[in-house]
Amino acid sequence: MNSLQINTELQNGKYRIIRVLGQGGFGITYLAEHTMLDKMVAIKEFFPKEYCDRDETTSHLTIGTKNSIEIVEMLKTKFIKEARNISKLHHNNIITIHDIFQENDTAYYVMEYVDGHSLSELIKQKGAMTESIALGYIRKIADAVGYMHSLSMNHLDLKPANIMIRECDNEPVLIDFGLSKQYDASGGQTSTTPVGISHGYAPIEQYRPGGVSSFTPQTDVYALGATLYALLTGKTPPHYSDILEDGLPELP
Repeated sequence: MNSLQINTELQNGKYRIIRVLGQGGFGITYLAEHTMLDKMVAIKEFFPKEYCDRDETTSHLTIGTKNSIEIVEMLKTKFIKEARNISKLHHNNIITIHDIFQENDTAYYVMEYVDGHSLSELIKQKGAMTESIALGYIRKIADAVGYMHSLSMNHLDLKPANIMIRECDNEPVLIDFGLSKQYDASGGQTSTTPVGISHGYAPIEQYRPGGVSSFTPQTDVYALGATLYALLTGKTPPHYSDILEDGLPELP
């Protein structure tokens, strides 16, 4: 898995790794202890597993080829930029970032730890939700997304897996901004990294090269509607092409 070992310390002992929370193509997220504050945090490590390995003795990232070094540097710059963009967001239903640093020849950002379950986990456990519960969550996430849009930022990966429900107060929290894009005043994107796809939640423009190169709130609105569909039915929404051909299936 190439993750950091349990009890690994970062920032001269400020953070201590407890366990892995999740791993994607470009990063590993850990549960960690902030030793000075004696509280839990989540730490995301930049780790593009296609290009990198790890030296087991030093925890440092190692990169195979010269060509890979250039790609990894570009992706790391995007990772740090993503963290900076999220750190500027102040909303009760958006994950909070506390710290960004570089270590082990890679980069990390430290977030609040949301103790709870994602909406996708809740759907797997309990199936479809009632309309009132589903709408309660969606309205709050819609408010968070609207706030992002007011700052010319698209999330571009809205889905039940990226919405955590905080155990203590039942509040939904939007996470995972790995595909998000910040746009400039003229509506042009300020980075050109590839767009990822979550089938069923992505509209047609996300399948087209350059399809979200300008600021389009509608892309997130589609994904939010698809997320509501998943909450109400307990099923992954149909692919956009099926909807174009057959229309939406009957709702309960």
